[in-house]
Amino acid sequence: MAQTTRETTALQHDLVRALQEPGTWTWAYVDASGNREDPRRIAALQRRSVSDGLKEQGGSARAIEVIEEELVEQPGAPAPVARYVLVRDDELVLSEVLPGHLRGQESIGTGAVPDLLPLLAHRPFDLPFLVAVVGREGGGFRGYRLGHAPSGDPEDEQRIQGRTDTLHYAKAGTGWKQPHWQAHTEEIWKQTAGEVAAALEETVRATSPRLIVIAGDIRARELLRGELSSSTRSLVTEVAVDPRADDASEKALVQHVNLALARVLASRRHDVQDLIRTHEGRGDNESVSGIGAVVSALQQAQAAVVALDAGALGDRTLYALDAAPWVATAPEQAAGAGVLGQVPAVCALVRAIVLTDAELVLVNAASLPSGAAATALLRWPVGPAVPA
Repeated sequence: MAQTTRETTALQHDLVRALQEPGTWTWAYVDASGNREDPRRIAALQRRSVSDGLKEQGGSARAIEVIEEELVEQPGAPAPVARYVLVRDDELVLSEVLPGHLRGQESIGTGAVPDLLPLLAHRPFDLPFLVAVVGREGGGFRGYRLGHAPSGDPEDEQRIQGRTDTLHYAKAGTGWKQPHWQAHTEEIWKQTAGEVAAALEETVRATSPRLIVIAGDIRARELLRGELSSSTRSLVTEVAVDPRADDASEKALVQHVNLALARVLASRRHDVQDLIRTHEGRGDNESVSGIGAVVSALQQAQAAVVALDAGALGDRTLYALDAAPWVATAPEQAAGAGVLGQVPAVCALVRAIVLTDAELVLVNAASLPSGAAATALLRWPVGPAVPA
């Protein structure tokens, strides 16, 4: 059986609870980058475009007003950055700043089922990571989750202040005490690095991050790495900047973090594709391919991971349901649940993925053995085929 693990964040728990109640959803997913010429004017025009588009689709005046109010707020993160706002029955459910370029096209709409693909495209699974900045006088680190920029509000922050009585090597030619003071200074730096490392190790045990980014003074980074356990060092990537120095250095840190996260996501996608190839090659019934088979797995909460090519779904539609099994290919599959409507397949599938606590991995269908637009790795295998 395919072994997969996934910790659901508090945000996702809130979203699941909201999705379990029927209502009218209104949403907007737009580029919120501020590095454009005359950004205030462009942002105002964008809000007007969003409002006009939602009015044309029949969005309520209050829901549109709520979205406008959220889009007025500055994202507080360096470009590129996107914004996703979700409203149900005129009440705000989510307002998220999503670092990075848009994942696909902008999306605005209103209806019985929201378009959650942009949100999950930025945050396909729970990925905690740490960003540490160290110097010879001490250091600190912050904990984040995928989709939150290093310049945003951290989930956890710790700072370690080391001794500052001797921070620099003595200059050449300062007398017979020079070697003694150099050794003394090095010992202080090492002691400080050990304190930072101890706090970092404790946080690693508590949060199980997938990535640790270390920035700051080159010697302080070297000492910190030396104090870390081998398992923690395997998570580390270094960036040769000190974000405390200037805006350019902070931007360089953000770019490095984004690239490192992209590598983690690419590695996860590669692992999922390898698992799919393995199970399909074995024919061990631990994966299924095709829209119908994936819908059936989601109906039973059997899908652990769904590999999806959203573009390959085209204009395909599915039925969204107001209770479990949440999604169906035809009304007669509703199993007693109410039919919310016939909606784009990508919206119905992503909603069911969230509601059944599965993991979404976006892929190119051509990279999968079956070439299907949707494939699922299962929590338990399907039974053997019934003989004719």
